[in-house]
Amino acid sequence: MFLADTLNDLVYKPIKKPYEIWHKFMEQNVEFWLPESEWHTKTHCARVLFLALLIGHQKGLSAKEIDALGMAAVFHDSRRLDDGIDKGHGRRAAEYYKDYCRGHDLPYDARTYYITYYHDQDDSLGLSEIAKSSSLSERAILLYQIFKDADALDRFRLGPDALNVNLLRTEEAHRLVNFAKYLLQKSRKTYS
Repeated sequence: MFLADTLNDLVYKPIKKPYEIWHKFMEQNVEFWLPESEWHTKTHCARVLFLALLIGHQKGLSAKEIDALGMAAVFHDSRRLDDGIDKGHGRRAAEYYKDYCRGHDLPYDARTYYITYYHDQDDSLGLSEIAKSSSLSERAILLYQIFKDADALDRFRLGPDALNVNLLRTEEAHRLVNFAKYLLQKSRKTYS
């Protein structure tokens, strides 16, 4: 695990356990349709997981909210058909998540479903659908924004100008831009 030494740093210790749990879960249980993908790999999902948990911790989320973000991170790109825009991969991944929970007697979280489903859509649609759902609280909007920021922060893997920082939704994400670059460099050194 390329983040093992980073997780031992006192600053990141609060997210170490949930990161290790969800990373192990992903490695052992989540099947990716594009295992040879150049951009949407388990390593990408691991960085998104780390960033989502970090932002969530900084926002003071509950353990259940942290778990909702963790589960979204490990499933979100699992059902891609290609490395392009592939609108709809979020819906496919959300259905995979729901079916996985049913088939493995795991607790299902509607927030994770919605975050995963709409992560590849424009915010106007994602936020509107979350707001319309009677089963979700306003906190689901915050989780969606955190997740979208964590996923966006890993856009540097696509090129040095791939992230438009003006589109980040949370102050925490704005403060993590350079750290996201560091995580990417660290993972490339580990896996090269």
